[in-house]
Amino acid sequence: MSEFAKLQARNKLFNDPKLGAGNFLFKAHAAYGGGDEDFLFLEKPYVGPSGAAYQAFSLSSLFLAVRDLAAWYQHQGIRAGRRVCLYLGDGIPSFLHFLALGSLGCIPVLINGHLRADLANSYAQRNGFDVFIYDQETNARWNLADILKSLSVFNAGFVQGTAVPLDTPVIQDWPVTVSDPDIVMICHSSGTTGIPKAVLFGHAQFFNGKRERLLGFIEQAEDKLATAMPPTHAAGVSYLMTAVLLQLPTLALATQTGIVAANLIAGFQPSIITAFPQSYASFAELDLPDGYFRSVQRFYNTGDTAHEAHIRQLLRLAPNGRFTDMFGASELGMSQFFKVSTADKVATKRTVGPAAAYAHCAILSPQGEALAEGVPGYIGVRSPTVTPGYYGQPHLTALTTLNGYWLTGDIGLRQDDGEFIHLDRIVDVVPTSFGEPAYTLLLEEHMLRRPKIFDVSVTGVSRGPTREEAVLILVRGAEGKTVDAEEVLRHALACYPFYGHGSLPDYTLCVGILNPNHVFPVGSTGKVLKRMLREQFWNEHRDFDEGCREIFHALLWNQALVAVPVSPHGPQNLCDYLRA
Repeated sequence: MSEFAKLQARNKLFNDPKLGAGNFLFKAHAAYGGGDEDFLFLEKPYVGPSGAAYQAFSLSSLFLAVRDLAAWYQHQGIRAGRRVCLYLGDGIPSFLHFLALGSLGCIPVLINGHLRADLANSYAQRNGFDVFIYDQETNARWNLADILKSLSVFNAGFVQGTAVPLDTPVIQDWPVTVSDPDIVMICHSSGTTGIPKAVLFGHAQFFNGKRERLLGFIEQAEDKLATAMPPTHAAGVSYLMTAVLLQLPTLALATQTGIVAANLIAGFQPSIITAFPQSYASFAELDLPDGYFRSVQRFYNTGDTAHEAHIRQLLRLAPNGRFTDMFGASELGMSQFFKVSTADKVATKRTVGPAAAYAHCAILSPQGEALAEGVPGYIGVRSPTVTPGYYGQPHLTALTTLNGYWLTGDIGLRQDDGEFIHLDRIVDVVPTSFGEPAYTLLLEEHMLRRPKIFDVSVTGVSRGPTREEAVLILVRGAEGKTVDAEEVLRHALACYPFYGHGSLPDYTLCVGILNPNHVFPVGSTGKVLKRMLREQFWNEHRDFDEGCREIFHALLWNQALVAVPVSPHGPQNLCDYLRA
C-alpha cells in the first residue's frame, strides 16, 4: 500500500466520529481495505485456536486471528455482557483476547500475569468476575489448579499444530456495534497497597487524546516502534491501538527489562520506544556502550515519572533522541502532563511539565480550593480522558473526586511558569518529627545524583509510640561500586535545609546499604512495594543488630553524625530548592 493511500486511510479514520477503543481494529481493517503486509512483529509466537502460530501480523491476519478467538469464546458459551478475566502470559495474547471479547460485546478484565494468583483470585471474587481465562505460562508460573476452584476457568493455552474443534466457525452479527458510553475494558491499578482497584474504560473516553496520533504520531516515513509496555495495562493497549490504526511497524516485546529486551530493541532498530520506568531503569543499569540505541529518536514513558539519572543514561544510548515523560495513571485514561528531555537539557527536580491541552489541572487543598503557586497540595485533573470510575464502587469513585476534579493520588505544586512538580504519592509522604513532611520521590531524585548509587527507595518507618515516622533511605550501589553509608547520610542531610533546620532530631533519618544480591520487592507492574519495606524493616534491623548481613551491608542513623551546618547561600525553602 502506498504512503499516499495510507495517509488517506488515516484521514478517513481521524474524521470518523464513531471510531473508538472498542472498534478500532475493524474500522482500520475497513479503512485500509485489509492488508497482507506484516506490521506487528512478536518477540515470541502466538498460537491461536486453529493451531496456527503467528510470529507477525498483517492487518488481515490480525483480523482473522481475532475472529478465530471470538469463535472459540462463543464455543465456550461466552456471550455479550459477560465480564471475562484475562490472566495470560507476557506479550501479545492479552491484546488479542481483548479484541476478541470486545467484538462479542463482552468486557475484558485484564489482569497482569505477574500479579500473585491469590491476589488475582481475590480481585476476581471481590468484583464478581466469575469467568477466568489462563494459559500455560500463567499456569506454570502459579500452579492455578487449587487457587481458582470457585471460578469458571478456561484454558486458552492453545498448542501449535492442534486445532480446537468449534461448533461455530462462522460468527453471526460480528462484530457487535459499540457506542460512546459503552465500557470496553477493565484494568486494575498497580496494587502496591493491596488488592487492586478495577478501573473502567469507555469506548469514547479511552480514545480521547489518542485520535490526534492518527495525524501527528508519525514524524518520518521510516518510523518504527518498539513497545515494552505490557498489554495488560491501559498504556500497553493504547500504543498497540496506535500501531494498528497507523499500520506502524512495531515490535511487541514480551520481555520488559534487562539485556534480552535491550538486545531485541537494538536489533529491531526502532525510531520510537515506549516503556515504563522499570524498563528504562534496567537499561540504565546495564552499562551499555554509547549510542547503543542510536536509531531511537523518541522515548515515551508513562505511569510514574522516570528518574533524572536514568533519563541521562538513556540519552547517552540514543544521543539524537528525546525523552518524553508523560505523568499519568490508569484512572486518567491518558497522560495529563508532558515534559521533554534531550541529551543537553534534562528536566530536573521531579518536573512533570505543563498540563496537556485537553486537561485542566490544579493543586488543591483538602477542601478542594485551588492553591497558589509554590504551595504543595493534591493534584486534581479535569479531563475528558478520565475514567468513568471504579467497577462496583460508586462511593470510592465519589470520594476520588473533589470539587469536580479527579484526584490522582499525588502531592505536587505548580510553579509560577505554569509547570507542575510531582513531589510524591499521597500514601508515601512521610509525616516527620521536624515540622514538615518528607517527600520520598524528591529525596530519591536527590540521592540518585551520587555517582556510586544506582537505585534508591525512600519510605517512612515507625519511630515508636508517636505518630511521626523516620525517613528510611535504602540504597543499591552501582555495579562494582562500594557505597559508604556515612557519605550517603551526609548527602541526604544536605537536602534538608529547605525545611528550615540546620540539623535533624536523632533517629529521624536512616540509611541502609543493601547487599549487591538483594533487590527491592516489586509488584506485578515492577513498582517497588514500599508497604513491604515498611513492614519488614524493624525485623530486618534486628537481624542486622544480631550480626546478619544477608540484606544490609550497613545501617546508619543520623544521631551518629555531627550536624551538617546550613549554608547561608543554600536553599531555605522548598521552592528555592526546586529552582536551584
